[in-house]
Amino acid sequence: MSKFIDYVFSEQSPLSTIINNFEPRSCQREMAQAVYQTLQNKKSLIVEAGTGVGKTLAYLVPIFLWVKESKKKVVVSTYTKILQNQIIDKDIPILRKILSFFDNGEDNEKIFEDLSFAVVFGQENYICRRRLESTMSYGLFDTPYEFSQLETLQTWLNEGGSGIILEFPNLLGKSQDKICRDGDICKYQKCSYYEDCYYFNARKQWLTADLLITNHFLFFANVAADYFILPKFDAVIFDEAHKLEEVIAHFFGLEISNFGLHRLINSIYNPMGRSGLVTHLSVDESDQRKIKELCQAAHQEIDNIFLQCQKLLRDNEQKKRLRSPLHIENNFDKIASSLFNVLLNLDLALVDEDLELELKGRLRRLDAYRNNINQFLEADDKNSVYWIELNNHDSKKSPYITLNSALIDIGELFTKQVVNKMQSVVLTSATLTVNQSFDFIKNRLGLNEMPTLYLASPFDYQKQALLVIPTDLPLPNEEDKFYLSVSKKIDQILTYSNGRALILFTSFEALSRTYDLIEKTKFPILKQGQTPIFDLLEDFRKNISSVLLATQSFWQGIDVPGESLSCLIIVRLPFDVPDDPRLAGICEKLREQNIEPFINFQLPNAVLRFRQGFGRLIRNRQDRGVVCVLDKRIITKEYGKQFLNSLPKNLPIAFSVNSIKDFF
Repeated sequence: MSKFIDYVFSEQSPLSTIINNFEPRSCQREMAQAVYQTLQNKKSLIVEAGTGVGKTLAYLVPIFLWVKESKKKVVVSTYTKILQNQIIDKDIPILRKILSFFDNGEDNEKIFEDLSFAVVFGQENYICRRRLESTMSYGLFDTPYEFSQLETLQTWLNEGGSGIILEFPNLLGKSQDKICRDGDICKYQKCSYYEDCYYFNARKQWLTADLLITNHFLFFANVAADYFILPKFDAVIFDEAHKLEEVIAHFFGLEISNFGLHRLINSIYNPMGRSGLVTHLSVDESDQRKIKELCQAAHQEIDNIFLQCQKLLRDNEQKKRLRSPLHIENNFDKIASSLFNVLLNLDLALVDEDLELELKGRLRRLDAYRNNINQFLEADDKNSVYWIELNNHDSKKSPYITLNSALIDIGELFTKQVVNKMQSVVLTSATLTVNQSFDFIKNRLGLNEMPTLYLASPFDYQKQALLVIPTDLPLPNEEDKFYLSVSKKIDQILTYSNGRALILFTSFEALSRTYDLIEKTKFPILKQGQTPIFDLLEDFRKNISSVLLATQSFWQGIDVPGESLSCLIIVRLPFDVPDDPRLAGICEKLREQNIEPFINFQLPNAVLRFRQGFGRLIRNRQDRGVVCVLDKRIITKEYGKQFLNSLPKNLPIAFSVNSIKDFF
């Protein structure tokens, strides 16, 4: 089969008839062979495949060969929905064409005919027809608008909609909680919709598929559920593996909001509107009075707990880390337990079974909230950081507060719960090294003994790209001066590049400040948050002269080849914000081990993020473009060499934006 891989990625490959301007890449073939041998030998591997290697096909081809030989099942897990869509809509169809070419060879042997894949979403992403019907029949919606939205949803389903909530735009989050599939209240085979259930029909596909495509969050939900959610599989490929630590740290932490708690109590019984599930049950007057009193008390106690937490924040402080248990008055545990017991002991003999199941679902969530609040207030896990976060400062609105925790070290959990339980684990990304060393990622994930493979980008950056670092801008710590100067510099750059630019920021605040200052009449200016991400990207691709201002998810995963993205502007080096509680916890732990945190964590983490941003520009051999870094610390600070050394070696550098005119 290794000869087969060589052939697939050779000059004689059928890919030359499938992909426009296909060029064989030795690095792609090398990765495919390495992944195949790793699967064959039941080993594990870390692969950095630079932009242009073609890593997705380089692992998909060997996966399907190995599956065919071994009759095993493989999971591919990604961080972004954007990459997941790319695999489904672009790479899998190419793979199918490759395999069909060999299935129609001279001997007509259909060796790949039965190979299949399935996309896996969490259960909360599937509409439950029974719950949708109950929500509408019993009036469990909150507003007329929500009801009209559910009516539109029902029409969509009747007309052949997929039943996947992600594919029905703009559904209110609180509506999703009422109509999604919930395993704790599912009727399974007893449900009248079982044969047509979107979730169970999807699971049938998962069980028979050779390849499952999912995301990191669902993968670790499966780990937390002792591998019960997904069908049994034998190997996993983590694409976008540079995000694994962040996902694991937050997935195995806590996030409790006052709004979520109030919404749950109101869904049971809303004392103000006399609505909620209990109003549809046959409850005697005594129990009704108890439930009303307990729900009122629960609302008061939620406000009390979160108000006490909010008081710990200083003026204009958004986050507050807790360093010890929080000794505040907490009667929610007692009130929630009493409410739980009253509801559990209701006589539901004459109640519709659907309503009884809905009640049980809310009881489970109530108990989970109660336990999570206790866990947060105790704050006794030495490998976790705990913090309070205020998410809005609008004095006209009730404050949205969350109580949070995240793991500090995830290496032991990852190795014990994933690596040691799989036949093979492959981690890949375009950015896993700092100075071409895997030490940072291996250390953070506890993979010091895992073999590695480094494959540089095959692109000719000397001819295709230019790095521009203006030296006449203030330092970012002079914020007012910096953003005023940056905005003027961006206007100048966009004139030379004729728009066609993606501008990356490290925060929404920085994005908004710059957006307010830049010229908006020369080119169409797009701003993250104006429309859904996929619509925004499509507008950016189609309108060639447009300029897109973005942050967070746009630093990675997005693919905009061609003229539309000819200029990439990185406003600041992407260091974590200093007030991040998890960062503080990591730094403290490193200092306890006599390890300097800036050099050994903050800097390499920022370098990886910077490399992700840089990788948005050149996406194929035909692309040409300029990267402008407006943070001159990259050349004035000693640590700036780490960023520069992690870029392609033959990348030309200029120090004035005037050079952009000559480049284009």
